[in-house]
Amino acid sequence: MLTGRLCSLAESQLQMQTARSAALDGGALGVIAVDAGVAAIIVGAPGAYGLWIVALAMLGLALGVAVRTLRLPGAEDTGPSVAEIHDARDTQSDLRLEDVLFKGLAEDVHSNEQALARKGPLFDRALTFLVLAIVIELVGRL
Repeated sequence: MLTGRLCSLAESQLQMQTARSAALDGGALGVIAVDAGVAAIIVGAPGAYGLWIVALAMLGLALGVAVRTLRLPGAEDTGPSVAEIHDARDTQSDLRLEDVLFKGLAEDVHSNEQALARKGPLFDRALTFLVLAIVIELVGRL
């Protein structure tokens, strides 16, 4: 009974991790798109004081970190294969299967936590560099 509830909790956590990973990837793609737009504006009409060069450097950093965010593996572990569990029903008891299912879910939750712990801060840095580039360019245009 308790194992069933823990499995349900682990499944919910895996769903949240998968959604967060997808949101980080989508955000990184957004940073890349905005980065390209701002770079086009800066190159098309550079501001005064040479700050546009610093702004472009920041955009380059933002782009690099956003691409790195996309390249990192996300929350890819979503639990044991249903086909494997179904096939194992012939050779193992239901209690044993529940235990195996829970252990698999728990391992996947742990590995996804580690992946998101690396991916989240990178996205934050990319966004920070993008905002700094925009602020620097705006200051250069004053």
